[in-house]
Amino acid sequence: MDNPGVRRRPVQKRSIDRVERILDACARLLDEVGLDALTIVDVARRAEVPSGTIYQFFDGKPGMLRELALRNLELLLVRLRRRVAAEAAEGALTWPRAAELVLLETVEMRRTVPGYTVVDFADTRPGGPTFLPPGEAKEGGDVLAERLYHFALDEAGLPPLPDPYRVMRLAIQATAAALQLAFTASPEGDPAMIEQGRRLLRAYFADVSSRG
Repeated sequence: MDNPGVRRRPVQKRSIDRVERILDACARLLDEVGLDALTIVDVARRAEVPSGTIYQFFDGKPGMLRELALRNLELLLVRLRRRVAAEAAEGALTWPRAAELVLLETVEMRRTVPGYTVVDFADTRPGGPTFLPPGEAKEGGDVLAERLYHFALDEAGLPPLPDPYRVMRLAIQATAAALQLAFTASPEGDPAMIEQGRRLLRAYFADVSSRG
């Protein structure tokens, strides 16, 4: 996926490993100092590379954060593939259950993936800007909505939804709001608030998927 903030895409393994180390350092520092205080100098020091090395690959902090958000999106899809494979062995997947799986994986990523509570695909504070590129769907989609919807159709085998990109965007925003409340209340996420988010998503997708 395109990241205009990348100045040079690494090809050799050594360079790829260096970029991954930079992104890992960025993610860990996000947990420690927050988004506003994050600096290229601190990331370089943590990654044990010169600051100039980061600028060889990225246009600075914005490009680095965008690459981290894209990596988080790919990680979420990898984890969802594992979930879907396990569910397929137990029976047909439904839209309400698929929504639950996305919520469960997102909760687990917030608990275990460095930096994810600060930058998942955007600044996770209310009203924070996205770091993902714009979507392509004329119906009003964005990249996260589009990728999750096509994953559901193409890989999870779910049926099409009416007005899918608006449905997905609303579900994503509702999930983000529920998790913002849950993880503000507790570093591990308030179980009661997570459960409320789960029930909300199940009811919403049960309704919209019945209209297809």
